[in-house]
Amino acid sequence: MTEDPPSSGARRAPWMAVIAGLLAIAGLAYLVIEDSGDTSSKSSSTPKAFRGSKLPPALIGKPAFDFRLADARGGEIATRRLRGKPYVVTFLYTDCEDVCPLIGRELGQALRLLGSQRNDVAILAVSADPEGDTPAAVKEWLRRHRLPTNFHYLIGPERRLRPVWKGYYAARQDPRRQQSSHTASIWLIDAEGRIRTKFSAGVPVPPADIAHDLKVLADEA
Repeated sequence: MTEDPPSSGARRAPWMAVIAGLLAIAGLAYLVIEDSGDTSSKSSSTPKAFRGSKLPPALIGKPAFDFRLADARGGEIATRRLRGKPYVVTFLYTDCEDVCPLIGRELGQALRLLGSQRNDVAILAVSADPEGDTPAAVKEWLRRHRLPTNFHYLIGPERRLRPVWKGYYAARQDPRRQQSSHTASIWLIDAEGRIRTKFSAGVPVPPADIAHDLKVLADEA
């Protein structure tokens, strides 16, 4: 094959190729960062990435299980009435000496980190021990851990609690075991009542991460 006579444009072609190659490499690096699971490396164009766990596809955006339970401080909480406000669902019991106090502290600190948005969300802690979580025991637990009024500790007989446990893949606390045996998860539900992310709370969870994800949901509402 014969070559075309070189022109001034042809003489510049090697430099253009070098520049194009550098741009391609930069673009590839950007895509790698964007696709990475490390949220600390994500560009500022994706500020709303959750820090909680990525859910299985079947759960992402699934309507959360609706329920109505007694609030230990008085009255009832119905999740349907929370439409327009993001909320958390977790499972606790007052005799727990390790995981449950940790979850309470983490959620309480997350609310404080939200600042002026703290009242734009709600915490629903559902009892995992219907016999032990009496109104008096729960009120003392909330007082001891200095938890605010939008931290609702919900109680009731097992027949009322069991469907909620099932709806959130939780198990009740076995009263014969001193250490926690129930499911320790923190579910985040958006203002439209959809499951968006969760934290596995069997290990310490940074309150800043919970606050970040709640802020994302509050900003969406």
